[in-house]
Amino acid sequence: MIVAETADGYQFVTQPAHARLAGQFADHWGNDAFERPVPSAPVRLAAHAHDTGWEAYDRRPHLDDDGEPVDFREMPAGTWTDLYDEGIDAVAGMDRYAGLLVSMHGAGLRNRRYGLSPSWPETPPAFEGFVRREETRQTRLLAELRETRDSVSAADADLLAALHEDCAVPEGYDGRLWPNYKLLQAWDTLSLAFCVADSPPGYPRIEAVPTAADGPDETLTVAAAGDGQFRVDPYPFDTSPLSVSVPVRTVETGFEGEAELLRAYYGTPLETRQVTLRRAES
Repeated sequence: MIVAETADGYQFVTQPAHARLAGQFADHWGNDAFERPVPSAPVRLAAHAHDTGWEAYDRRPHLDDDGEPVDFREMPAGTWTDLYDEGIDAVAGMDRYAGLLVSMHGAGLRNRRYGLSPSWPETPPAFEGFVRREETRQTRLLAELRETRDSVSAADADLLAALHEDCAVPEGYDGRLWPNYKLLQAWDTLSLAFCVADSPPGYPRIEAVPTAADGPDETLTVAAAGDGQFRVDPYPFDTSPLSVSVPVRTVETGFEGEAELLRAYYGTPLETRQVTLRRAES
């Protein structure tokens, strides 16, 4: 559950709803300045389903020992890893390439996003086993994909080995796995920008956004323009304006215990937050 404080209570967005918003961005990604994802279907599936393991857990909000709603960034390590294990299993069962990307996403969240977030802390001991298991899974999935000559190359195998060794991209790398991983990070962060704050964007800058498999990265800026409108520069989507949505519940304070919070949560109408993205010059 993604929890944001409001003036009178708490805003809740489920992780699967956040992922579906990321998937909406993936579905419309690409124009003259930004290459569309390749392979398209598995990469878009990864965006839509990267938090599918949270489906059952997020049917209800949870409280911590202080009686505050538990945000996804504050979860116990064991619960977090169990949910990611389940979700990655599910996605890999649908498509190996999508599963590989989601495994890299999950492990990367506990491993400085494989170098994209060098300021993050090193892998906490409680997550070391999870990262090792996922990197083993990644190696296996990539080997299976190479056996079928499906979407990966020798360069991608070298990339994965280098990321596992020291979170570095090999010099001269020319595959697609790394830019596709960065695309998933961009869609995930852009979606969170509209979920982690009562007044979006929660993140005004999205860094390390690939323009093409062999092209430079860009930094997207997201600025509120009023009435649910946001200007994105440079603009990466296939249409402008682009209207997307995410379901939100906002619960007032005053509950005591999880049972009361649950009643308040489902007693609150589900709001569909409409978001319209435009080119900076439009």
